[in-house]
Amino acid sequence: MRWRVVAMFAVLALLPQGALASCGSEHCPIDLGMLRERSLLAFDLSQQYIDQDQPRVGTHDAAVGALPSHEDEVRTVNRITTARAVYQPSEHWTITAALPFVSRYHEHIHNEPGNPSERMRWSYQGVGDLETQVSRNFARGEEKSTRYHVEVGVKAPTGIRHVEEFNGEEPEPPARPGNGAWGALAGLGAQWTTTTKMPGGAYGSLPVRFSLMGRANGRGTERYRVGSELQSNLGLSYPVTRSVELLLSGDFRVRSKDDAGDTDAEPGHTGGTWAYVSPGIRVNAAGKTALYGVVQLPVYQRVNGINLVSGSNLYFGVARAAL
Repeated sequence: MRWRVVAMFAVLALLPQGALASCGSEHCPIDLGMLRERSLLAFDLSQQYIDQDQPRVGTHDAAVGALPSHEDEVRTVNRITTARAVYQPSEHWTITAALPFVSRYHEHIHNEPGNPSERMRWSYQGVGDLETQVSRNFARGEEKSTRYHVEVGVKAPTGIRHVEEFNGEEPEPPARPGNGAWGALAGLGAQWTTTTKMPGGAYGSLPVRFSLMGRANGRGTERYRVGSELQSNLGLSYPVTRSVELLLSGDFRVRSKDDAGDTDAEPGHTGGTWAYVSPGIRVNAAGKTALYGVVQLPVYQRVNGINLVSGSNLYFGVARAAL
């Protein structure tokens, strides 16, 4: 039973996260597992830490300001706490809601012809945009060892759209906690489960998962539109004991350029392609509670123009089945 409870929590962290903004604000897709056992109601509280301190041109690291621009990106530090609730009225349907709280530091150099360059810094926090998803689940095979799902969702503009100005300027709309835009997403996925011998000699479940998610964004604050995005994940969970799983996934994302709308942002410095390898661990702490942690390591990063990237991303959280 304890093993089943640990596996159940994975659905809470399945959702791929939002989009990369031109100022370097970032959520990265990651696979932490899929539902294997049903819980009527479960909650999850997770923390992401992403420090983007390396300018990049194409696929190569670069110095700040390596490409001429009216804004030279220097650093963005993201600390994003996300609360999720998952409701499963039956084994076929899953409804998920996720609300982030964003704490962000952003720094860039503003260049204006005829005036000295100005280093601008912002440190702000606030509620982000709410995401809700509905999934239809299918199962087949002996003991439902193969599972599929399709899902649709919406992002609502619930987040803080304006932050404290620095010398009369705010960071670009997508770098704020909420970008003021509605968004739509759709995806599908599968899980194949087999058994494997654990180090102690007992047998446990070894699931292999695949998911694909696309998202499109409307116009938000100052008519800014974040580029459309495609994310995919391939992951597995290896049981070390009945209470401990080692996680490993490959995470991929490609995103088109933004539409700057009424802002003076440069869309040529947005969008790109990213691939990660993400090892981690999930532990059943006590009863219906589980803890997890993952480090996301980039293996390929290609940006359009020049933009900031991170050397690694950290994820950790706690989940609990309420019913």
